Amino acid sequence: MVYNSLIDAPRNLKEGIDWLIALKGTNAAKSLTAMGAAIHKFLADKPAGFTEVPALEKIKSISKKFLEQDGMKYEWCVERLLGRFKEPMKKQPSLFDKWFGIIAESDYENVVQKHGVDTGAMTANLTQVVDNCEKFLGGIKDADQYKSAYSSEATWEASCAKNPEACAVVLVGVAPILYTGLRSLWAATESATKRWPPYYAKQRLANILQASGYVEPEFYGSVSGSDLLNVFKGMDVEIFTTLYDFAGYWAFYGERSAGAVGPAKSAAPEQPAAAEQSSGADEPEGGAAEGDESEEGEESEEADEQ
Repeated sequence: MVYNSLIDAPRNLKEGIDWLIALKGTNAAKSLTAMGAAIHKFLADKPAGFTEVPALEKIKSISKKFLEQDGMKYEWCVERLLGRFKEPMKKQPSLFDKWFGIIAESDYENVVQKHGVDTGAMTANLTQVVDNCEKFLGGIKDADQYKSAYSSEATWEASCAKNPEACAVVLVGVAPILYTGLRSLWAATESATKRWPPYYAKQRLANILQASGYVEPEFYGSVSGSDLLNVFKGMDVEIFTTLYDFAGYWAFYGERSAGAVGPAKSAAPEQPAAAEQSSGADEPEGGAAEGDESEEGEESEEADEQ
């Protein structure tokens, strides 16, 4: 399926990366700067708790379906994020949770505000994500066969310029797809190169690639685990913190009950909040902004694994 607008949300990792590249377009400086400002505006003033954005809820359901696929749902990072959809999140975590990386800082605190992330930093982090995803795609696609899920009509100017928040909502909503898709692929690639567990490592990688939307002939079927691992080693691990924080778990996955940090609030998509980049969450090493200590321990493990 080919989408003609960036308002049409991607359904899997392949489409998500195609979306980012279409967003970048032919004038990356203009489109990514505008998008960075839109994400910042949408996230920056959202309090910890639960803020309901109807348009975002629809896209979150798309991400949830991606995570629930047979080829994805048993991956470690996927199981963790599925919990964000199914269970109330702690907004007042214990010191134990923080110290041992059981919960990420951006799960319970607006890291955009806390770390003073401005629109310039948000744009820089978004640009890093897009560039790394483009690098990843370049390493695995068959250029002669590959077809983007987004047509040349799907541009920032045509889809987002008049309503930047609508596109910001799409990226915030599908951030879990991008995060878990790339992290699961990286982990499975590492396992495949070590052939562990025996008789399953290669199949695990194949399952995740298929669930992510990468199938032949667009994807090099002959690409080995070591080839993919080299692609990942050329990427910046900081993008995982950025992608995790883009989802705004502190604001959009909170408790709706009286136990929440504050009462549930509603925000219409036309009246975003204000936001920029967050800092740490469920990432390998490094952070979108700075100071992501709560999950670095846990995330580093997987980064090392990768």
